[in-house]
Amino acid sequence: PFSEIFSQIIKERKHEIALFAATTAGRELAPRIGVKTDSGVTADCTELLIGEHKHRNKETKEQVIYAPILESRRPTYGESKLATIIGFVCPQISTARAGTFEVPARDDSKEGKITEFTPVLDESEFVSEIIETVIGEGGMQGLFEADIIIAGGRGTASDGMQMVKDLAGALKEQGINAEWAASRVMVDEGVSEYARQVGQTGKTVRPKVYVAIGISGAVQHIAGMKESDTIVAINNNAKETIFSNADFAIVGDYADVVPVLIEKVKAGFTFGIEANK
Repeated sequence: PFSEIFSQIIKERKHEIALFAATTAGRELAPRIGVKTDSGVTADCTELLIGEHKHRNKETKEQVIYAPILESRRPTYGESKLATIIGFVCPQISTARAGTFEVPARDDSKEGKITEFTPVLDESEFVSEIIETVIGEGGMQGLFEADIIIAGGRGTASDGMQMVKDLAGALKEQGINAEWAASRVMVDEGVSEYARQVGQTGKTVRPKVYVAIGISGAVQHIAGMKESDTIVAINNNAKETIFSNADFAIVGDYADVVPVLIEKVKAGFTFGIEANK
């Protein structure tokens, strides 16, 4: 019933803008609210601005200024272009891609205003029944906070990404805030859960060190990790695109390189990152 509750609030209070996180829940909720409120949705935005739009009638030459208006910007054409989308129907609804907006400094002088709302719901809003809840190991919040992310692609399928997980685990044993992640193909093949997917249709992360193992370097994946401080690429094909985006490159087979790295980490190597105290 959540979409109905939101739509009732929007219709009663005449909200002009509604923003949601581009999480699994947000991507499902926003378009449903858009349908119920007869408005549109701009998904996976990487920038949100409030501005004005000037429109001049070609026949009458009369100029109309729409303001304030939400400008939703999102990558398109494989991240090669940035589109600015403007909605003229309220509420203007957008979803913001997780990990792309910097957290502002805390301001204790500001306080939010909490208001109460009682929705009117009937049985038709409860058409789904929860039979079972299965909680996976997650990783979403950990990916955003990790200093080092070890990511695996198709080249790590031979052992189901086990050595990727082992490398991340070895770093944790050294006191490093590390997590493992996956490319889309590993999620599609059921090797990893979606919560750990990095890329255009997954998470956008900014770790201090991003280690891409067996990842080709498609633009969709690069979009989710290109702002990492340092990128280390490991692949057995020296011509893969990932190397053109890497600060450090290791050309070698997954089964040969990663076990050596794991042993190095156990001996104290931490990619230049200091352990958490």
